[in-house]
Amino acid sequence: MRLKQPPWLLLSDVGPVPGLDDPVQLSATADGFPSPSAVADASRSPTPTPAEASATSRETPKSKPKSKDPAAHLIYMRYLQRNQPPRTSIEKFGSGYQDYLQAPLQPLTDNLESVTYEVFEKDPVKYDWYERAIAQALSDWSKQSKPTSSSSGAVVIAVAGSGRGPLVTRALRASNTTGVPVEVWAVEKNPNAYVLLQRHNDMDWDGVVNVVKSDMRAWKGPLVNPTTTIGQAVTSTATSPASPYGKVDILVSELLGSFADNELSPECLDGVQHVLAPQFGISIPSSYTAHLTPILAPRLHADISHRAVTDTTATETPYVVMLHAIDYLATTVPDHPRIQQVWEFVHPLPESTLAIAEARRGGGVSGGGGGSMAGGDGANEHNTRHSRMKFVCRNRGVVNGLAGYFEAVLYDGGVEGKVELSTRPDTIDEKSKDMISWFPIFFPLKNPLYYPDDSELEVSIWRQTDDRKVWYEWMVEAFAMVGPAKRMRLGMSEVGSSRKVGCLM
Repeated sequence: MRLKQPPWLLLSDVGPVPGLDDPVQLSATADGFPSPSAVADASRSPTPTPAEASATSRETPKSKPKSKDPAAHLIYMRYLQRNQPPRTSIEKFGSGYQDYLQAPLQPLTDNLESVTYEVFEKDPVKYDWYERAIAQALSDWSKQSKPTSSSSGAVVIAVAGSGRGPLVTRALRASNTTGVPVEVWAVEKNPNAYVLLQRHNDMDWDGVVNVVKSDMRAWKGPLVNPTTTIGQAVTSTATSPASPYGKVDILVSELLGSFADNELSPECLDGVQHVLAPQFGISIPSSYTAHLTPILAPRLHADISHRAVTDTTATETPYVVMLHAIDYLATTVPDHPRIQQVWEFVHPLPESTLAIAEARRGGGVSGGGGGSMAGGDGANEHNTRHSRMKFVCRNRGVVNGLAGYFEAVLYDGGVEGKVELSTRPDTIDEKSKDMISWFPIFFPLKNPLYYPDDSELEVSIWRQTDDRKVWYEWMVEAFAMVGPAKRMRLGMSEVGSSRKVGCLM
């Protein structure tokens, strides 16, 4: 197990390091560890032969006491340093990000910078798994002889929110691997990324990709026999379009956030689902689930409390953070694991669900206000969620907030098995080892919640919307058992709400 932070060892009464008055010795130990030329490493000293050992014993008087090496502690520290296990990919990538609070991205309202895309593209696992999912989907499409949406017989793939194009490259590579011809469309609203996509198309993709500058929700679909230049999306609401639009067979996206749905992946994919072939269309990812667990995080709590002096929303913001100095409070018991699933989203949605949402948006059906009585016509009400979970805590502790993770099924390949992603610490090695694209999300509590031994924590969380933005509300309650079937509530946190900093649609 890797030691977390320096100092690795605390030493006392070890005395001065010999030779510090010597400039040569001083330079040799300037970094706190003697160099090989200054102190020989006992672990690497050659083993003497029996003859050499016998000669040494004759030369050394037995009566002379063996002197103690005054730098033995430095030799041992050097040994520990050299034998530390290699850092994992996420440790290398996250160096300096431990417990560093970041506000979640809002890719719908903000155009991401190129450096942000570059950080995402460093992931050694995510894009390999996406390529596997696309390859399996293409292979199954060919084996099952499904009809395609193109006149040439090629499978139509659309990458919605293609960024700088890594998924486009993987889709083309999956086509070459499986031998299934594809027609690829790259849809991106960011004008800077759009320019780079055009450059990739000219220099790397041999011009085979149709690049479209459009919000995916406003895209009408692939142009069939286009009369305009390929890549110019027609998003007008005119009743007589310039040309008809086709459908997409496989819709690929990477809109997931640290809590799966916190960057509005459900809303975006709902908005672009109209271009997906209704009978055989495939969404990658096909589903994703959010997961929570209560944690002790004094360092994060102190940082957020300090920010709250000048920022009134500091205690109500879900932060993206690489959790480090934390402790998981729950114990895994039957029916109540340490980390529990909160809710799930599945794509594509049934057409009836989208029809009701569209009717509400047009005023044809009375809506509900998104489940929060927050206004709106209820067009996005099908994407609201609520969950209540119980966690068992055997040892007393303090709750500072909730750690959130997600799991996603990119493609359920049947015989080939599912292609899945996970950020849960207990399943990431099984499903997507060394994936670094997403840090966990942290829902803070304004004030710490204390509880004694053998307690139960109940966590309630809501996903709310008013058809203009999406936000979360969360609360933690502590209970103690006072009888075989009776318990007493010991305390509860204030309800946290990220409505002021919600993700705009």
